[in-house]
Amino acid sequence: MKTDVVIVGGGVAGSALAARLAAADVGVVVLERESSYRDMVRGEAIVPWGFLEAAALGVDGAIMDADGVSVITRMVPYDAALTVSGAQELATDLSDAVPGAPGVIGIGHPELREALADAAVKEGATLYRGVRRSTVRAGDSPVVTCELDGRTEEISCRLIIAADGKFSTTRAALGVEMASTQARVKLTGMLVDDAGVWDRRVTTIAVDGRNQFIVIPRADNRLRLYVGRHVDDPEPLTGREAITAFLEAYRTPIFPDSDRLAESTPVGPCATFPMCDSWTSTPAMPGAALVGDAAGWSNPVTAQGLSIGLRDARVLSEVLLDNQRWGPEVLAAYAVERTERTRRLRFSTALADLVSGFGMSDRDTRRARVLKLLARRPELGQALTAIHAGPWSIGEEAFGPDILTTLALA
Repeated sequence: MKTDVVIVGGGVAGSALAARLAAADVGVVVLERESSYRDMVRGEAIVPWGFLEAAALGVDGAIMDADGVSVITRMVPYDAALTVSGAQELATDLSDAVPGAPGVIGIGHPELREALADAAVKEGATLYRGVRRSTVRAGDSPVVTCELDGRTEEISCRLIIAADGKFSTTRAALGVEMASTQARVKLTGMLVDDAGVWDRRVTTIAVDGRNQFIVIPRADNRLRLYVGRHVDDPEPLTGREAITAFLEAYRTPIFPDSDRLAESTPVGPCATFPMCDSWTSTPAMPGAALVGDAAGWSNPVTAQGLSIGLRDARVLSEVLLDNQRWGPEVLAAYAVERTERTRRLRFSTALADLVSGFGMSDRDTRRARVLKLLARRPELGQALTAIHAGPWSIGEEAFGPDILTTLALA
């Protein structure tokens, strides 16, 4: 079999890239391991700048037509230091964060993957599901070998795309090394049916004592709930009582209707993972490129993962479509952009973490000092804008390393 591009992994980044390339009459084969997409407790929020990337790829309509999509227009900073009404008065309007984006898009991860895979097929990409034992050889004559329906298939192509997620076997086969930050927090997530208790227009990243909360609503009475706890917390949310303890954590006075929220019905698995950033200095090489989590992932506390994957697809597709030859110098343009983009987003996440103060023994005192300094010198917090407006929306000076040091010493 011969084609132009073989994409190993039919997730968000892989399918979005396939849709864009196929729409431009590039031959695309997508190899997906799963026969059907399932809930793996992954990101379910597309921040405003990421929605613009979806629009540029031509997949925004497919996303908005997916089941259970919500448009989130308010970020409420619920916190133990504030009353419920006080937090609501400080809400951020997300509907005007970026012109052309209606707000944060809440969407189920399996539903998003299915919508983008369908879009890729409609544009002319070939999608194989249930693929097993894929091996890759990059270089001047890239080849992917895999098992399709019990037979071994060899596919020659111009470019291999590794899009098979955090634990990418394709990345490992290509010999790509990863760097990671040290996780301070473990995040536990679960999908629940809250019977409509939570305001569908509202999202939050909240803190109350030992718990950090993230709430992402959907339009079908589904909520993606998260609870973060320090990696050394004596009561991690694991084991047989994890679901009960997880929901009980939401019985906190910082939220409206918290008792009813804590009575939500679980409708998906409960899973825990470390909150860290990971990246590579080589997201492209002769005959191959990496996109999405296969190329590195973002600390989920700022919900950048889906948007990063969509941006990967957009930048790489533009590089390929703008050039007849796909040599190392062409792929380098994608690598340079991604490296700087993710560096900026890591900075923004670190800044958000510092301002939150979650997990610090003297959180209230330290956070008060940091907020006082930011009020006096707002330029120190400018990189927070990138979380919703995107890493290229502000100048390089907003991401200077001295900023984090200055705030940490406040």
